[in-house]
Amino acid sequence: MSSSKISQIVPLVIGVVFIGAALAGLGASLLRDSDGHTPEQPPAKAVQPVVAAKPPPPVEPEPEKVPEPEISEEELRRQLVRILLGRIAQTDKEFNSDWLQRANQYVKDDDGLRAYWAEHVSLGASRSSLLERAQIRSKKLMPQDPRYFVSQAHATLVAKDNTESMLIAGVKENLSLALFKKQEEAEGVELIEVEFMGNFYKKMFIMYQMLSKMAADQGQDPAPWMKECVRTLEAAILDRRLKIDRRNSTARSIKDGTAGQSIASDLFRTDSMEREINADMLALGRIYYEGAVREVVDRKKHQYYADQAFKYLAMVYQRSHSGEALNLMREVNEIQRDYLHRLAKISWKRAQLAVAAGEVEKADESYFVATQRYLQSISQTVETRRERLVSEFAILKQEIAGWQQKKRTLTTASGG
Repeated sequence: MSSSKISQIVPLVIGVVFIGAALAGLGASLLRDSDGHTPEQPPAKAVQPVVAAKPPPPVEPEPEKVPEPEISEEELRRQLVRILLGRIAQTDKEFNSDWLQRANQYVKDDDGLRAYWAEHVSLGASRSSLLERAQIRSKKLMPQDPRYFVSQAHATLVAKDNTESMLIAGVKENLSLALFKKQEEAEGVELIEVEFMGNFYKKMFIMYQMLSKMAADQGQDPAPWMKECVRTLEAAILDRRLKIDRRNSTARSIKDGTAGQSIASDLFRTDSMEREINADMLALGRIYYEGAVREVVDRKKHQYYADQAFKYLAMVYQRSHSGEALNLMREVNEIQRDYLHRLAKISWKRAQLAVAAGEVEKADESYFVATQRYLQSISQTVETRRERLVSEFAILKQEIAGWQQKKRTLTTASGG
């Protein structure tokens, strides 16, 4: 090849070589991009230092509260029974005329019993005079047997739709007429047989009960009829008690050998009268309990009724261990428990006033009384009411603890 042709080809080859190098560089660049690498990275931003948050101040743990001991319903019932038995043991144990004179409200002694009889005998005598005049006008013989008038009274008691006037005329007047006729036969009410007098008291009491309920249903005050219920039961109890005393005295005075059968018969009748006395005192306790429930205005009367109820029921339980009397005493005890709660709050208030006045002994005594009253009321309380009293008592204990600390401070400061 001639030199002129070679000189023409050399520049062409050199250009091709440069073009190939440029293409190779471009290809390498594309390969680096496909691997996810950026040829040039932007400058990284400055990282701000992280400042740790300031921890909260430590919280002082609260002192652990000591839970109040839980008392089951069965345990609470047992505690209440123990309390009741303890209270019963503190009441009078001997049932006699002296006890009745202190306990009864209207018919307290033999004179009061005779006045009660005289009231009904007088009414019976008036009714008898009316019947005699009616007999003269009609020229017909009127019934004279006391049992007839008792049966008339019973017929009125069981009749429907009785009114107050019908009960008074049909029961009270007929029974009084029967008593008048019977005392004429026996030559004195005190000599009338026990069975007749027992029936007299029973039917009279039922009538007054019906009148009391009738008044309450009509929105009237049943208190007057309640009083008559109490008077009738008191008369029945005292009458039987005096008869028992006389029979026991007679039995002790009989010494001959032929009187054994008579004494045994008298003792049997005495036991029957004792059971009737228990039944009447139980009924009397229930009347007073119902009176306490009904009385919501006069707090003194409310408490008097509750105390009277407990008095009679406690005596019934001592004489017969009656479960019914004990159960009713639990109800009465709730009323008295509420009264204890009120006394506890009053003593608490007195303690606070004494603390404010700096009267240390009075404050200690009032706090002590409040504590005892709360413990008594809590032990006799059930369900949600117990929880409320326990909560109040916990506040009282905290206050007493503060008062004890204050007393120690005062003692230290005074150098005592």
